[in-house]
Amino acid sequence: MRVAGFKRPFFTTYTTSLWIRFLRFSLQSHKRLEDDLVKLALTPPQFYVLATIGYAGRLPFGEIGAKMMVTVSNLTGIVDRLEEKKLVVRKRDDNDRRVVHVVLTDKGAKLYKSTIPEFEKSCGQIFTGLSKTEQKELSAILRKLNLTTTTN
Repeated sequence: MRVAGFKRPFFTTYTTSLWIRFLRFSLQSHKRLEDDLVKLALTPPQFYVLATIGYAGRLPFGEIGAKMMVTVSNLTGIVDRLEEKKLVVRKRDDNDRRVVHVVLTDKGAKLYKSTIPEFEKSCGQIFTGLSKTEQKELSAILRKLNLTTTTN
C-alpha cells in the first residue's frame, strides 16, 4: 500500500505558516535553554520563578503566577521543589495573612546571580543569526504582537 507523501504541509494562509515557524523557533530555543538549565539542576519554570523573584524581590504567589502566565496551583508545585532545594521560602504578609510571598534564600540569591550570566549567554547564542538591528526589530514586532493578543 502506497501512502501519499507531501514535502511540506499545505496551508491556505501565510499567517499559518508564519505561526508554525514561530512555534518551531520557540520550541527549539526553549529546548536549548532547557538543556543549559539541566546543568544547574533547574527546570525552566524553576528558573523563571528564581529570575522573577531575583529581579523583582519578594512577590506574592498571585503576582508570580501572573508574570509567568501560570495558575497558582501550578506555581505551588514549582515553589515546593525550590523550597526542597532551599532556594526560596514562603513568608506570610505582615498585613494580610492570606497573602503568601515567595522570597529567595541566600542560597537562592547566589544561584540567581550566578545563573543570569549563563542564561544571557545562552540567549545570545540563540539570536546570533540576527544583527543588533534585526534583534531590535524583532523585539518591537513581538512587543506589538503581545499588546494586540492581550487586548483582543
